[in-house]
Amino acid sequence: MQKAYLQTGKPTSASPSSEKLVYFTQWGPLKSGNHTAVQIAAIAPAAILVKDQTGAIYTVLSFRINYKFKSTYKDEQNEQVKTIWDLRVSDFNQTAQLSKPWIESIKDNIKPGDTILINKILFKNKLNKAQLAPDLRISVQ
Repeated sequence: MQKAYLQTGKPTSASPSSEKLVYFTQWGPLKSGNHTAVQIAAIAPAAILVKDQTGAIYTVLSFRINYKFKSTYKDEQNEQVKTIWDLRVSDFNQTAQLSKPWIESIKDNIKPGDTILINKILFKNKLNKAQLAPDLRISVQ
């Protein structure tokens, strides 16, 4: 029985076969981990990729991006500038790429301390059935 590792890291049955497939998620060439703001800005237009350990690439059907960053605002009561964590979330369907406004926003605003989570990644497996891929977590340095 073929197994795939989902968000929980636990194997789940995918199709009958003697070979175990392990799926990986990438954003262009980047995998989960720590990356610089320059690297992320450069790959912002790149596609979300789902691959297995053999290097086969699968069609991404949809995904969600969660972009957490610090923003500042001026408190009108005491005129102090304050910093808060902000979160932007968008779902993308029938595509493996971010929209142009998202790409430009990331290029213009990405900075150390930000985090990006790409999750709910749905792709077509070898049996042409929809399956969830592992999350992609990026910390900006």
